Amino acid sequence: MVYKYNNAIERAVGEELTIKDLFAGKNMPIDLVISKLNGFHGSFINQKCTKHYFMLEGKAKITINDDVFDLEKGDLAVVPVNAKHSIEGKAEFALICTPSYDPDYEQVIKTL
Repeated sequence: MVYKYNNAIERAVGEELTIKDLFAGKNMPIDLVISKLNGFHGSFINQKCTKHYFMLEGKAKITINDDVFDLEKGDLAVVPVNAKHSIEGKAEFALICTPSYDPDYEQVIKTL
C-alpha cells in the first residue's frame, strides 16, 4: 500500500499540535503521523505502544519518566510502553507507534 502525504487529512490535537495521519488504524502493526508542535502538548502514559519521535525540523524537549532530553532535526526519541512522557517546543516530527496508536490505551496525566 502507499499512503500519500498530500492526501492525508490534517487535524488539530489541542491548540499546540496538528497531525497528518499517513497510516492509522486500531490493531495494525504500526502507524505514522507527521506532527507540528508549537508549545506544550501534555503528559501521557501509553499502555499499548512504543512511541518513536523522529525530529524533522525545529527543536523540542521531551521528558521520558524523569529524564529530560533536548531534540533537534535528525534526532530520534523512543518512549517505551508505560513510560510517562511529554513533549514541548516548536518542531515538526514524525511520530511512529508500534503497534498502532489506540486512544483507549492512552492515560492523560497533564494538559494545559
